Amino acid sequence: MAAIVTFFRLLLLICFVPALVPQDTVFDIELVHRDSPKSPLYNSSMTPFDRLQAATIRSVNRASYLDKRITMKTSADMEIGLRYIEGEFFMLISMGMPNSQSVWGIIDTGSELNWVDCDGCQCSNRNTTLFNPNASLSYKKLSCFSDECRSLSMGRCNDDEMCQYHAAYGGGSNVDGILSSETLHLASLDPFQLFLIPNMTFGCNFRSVKTGIANPSGIIGLRPKPPSLIHQLAPKYISKYFSYCLDMLDGGFSSRLFLGRGKPTVVGNKIVTPLKTQDNFYAVQLNTISIPDEFDIFLTTRSKLSAGNIIFDSGTVMTMLDNEVVDQLVRKLMDYVNLQTVRIDSFKLCFTVFSTEVEERLPGLSFSFDGTLGNFRNQQKLNRNQKRICSAGIAYTTETEVAGIPAFETPSTGVYRSISLGFALVSFAGIEEQRLSLKMMKFCQSWIHH
Repeated sequence: MAAIVTFFRLLLLICFVPALVPQDTVFDIELVHRDSPKSPLYNSSMTPFDRLQAATIRSVNRASYLDKRITMKTSADMEIGLRYIEGEFFMLISMGMPNSQSVWGIIDTGSELNWVDCDGCQCSNRNTTLFNPNASLSYKKLSCFSDECRSLSMGRCNDDEMCQYHAAYGGGSNVDGILSSETLHLASLDPFQLFLIPNMTFGCNFRSVKTGIANPSGIIGLRPKPPSLIHQLAPKYISKYFSYCLDMLDGGFSSRLFLGRGKPTVVGNKIVTPLKTQDNFYAVQLNTISIPDEFDIFLTTRSKLSAGNIIFDSGTVMTMLDNEVVDQLVRKLMDYVNLQTVRIDSFKLCFTVFSTEVEERLPGLSFSFDGTLGNFRNQQKLNRNQKRICSAGIAYTTETEVAGIPAFETPSTGVYRSISLGFALVSFAGIEEQRLSLKMMKFCQSWIHH
């Protein structure tokens, strides 16, 4: 009987062998912002400004986490005194054979391990969606002698000689699991196609305590380090390139993740600056912030990073700068903008605005990066709350500076960011939007991965 069962399991697997994925395929995947009605965390009682304030607090916490992690010079998540797994954008992960199972995962450019909470997990959040490995014929635990386990800094042998990991995020938040492999289902939207990618490495959590995640029960790592998703897909299935366009405050319906590079994602004049990845983050060198012909603020503070001074991070909404730089910027803007200021918690500077005409005359800021084509003009740095305009796009933080999701955007254009690890370059370009909204904060970012 056991032999018959094994035969039929094998037959089912053969029947569901995935179609060949053409080389240089581009996966066009929908992303959902945590405040979108599509999100499992959606709270209809929150106002747009409530969401903006909450996003600011998350950004400060995230930047503090990154600062401490860089200070410790560790790629493993140690006990560093706070949790950071709040998440801004989610992706629906589908895995398993023959029937797929779907769970929500947080997109994170600061994580290399992809993981989900699995059935039987001792999870703090009992409402989370769990992946059941026993219901999949393609699920496999990885041994502690596997190459995947040996390359995982947090991996170790358990009593069954399986690869077990422990990740502690501080504040009592931690996860334990078994490094595993599974068939990943990727649904590409334009045109719609379903691809099956076998033997994808991920973590199957059997314990998840106080992770700070409500319903989303997984992480999709996009860090420039294995075994992140981009490292596993490239170059076997896709080119070493990924990009995303993120819509934060307008419902999150149009946010997309592109894995691989085919036809141009956006059009526009591109601005190029060198990319730094020595610290396993995506970093660049930001030199000055200015209003052309009015003032220049030079970023002279020594960075904790080995190279570069500002990190591009998918988990940070606001651009976090050094206190000294922010204080200079606030003084310059107060001198330049002849409007009444108002104090609002979480924001360093807010102006009172009584008309759209006055609002449109508010200044944009220019960011000057390393490289001959390193100047980028940002027309909309101030965010609107009824009759108040706040400098919410830039907030003070710790010594490590972080460029958030809407760091370089406008109400009517997005920004295309292309990062090439192969050629060590990052580029920016404007994107025409068909939908115009003062509340819309859209950011498009593209990376080439080596």
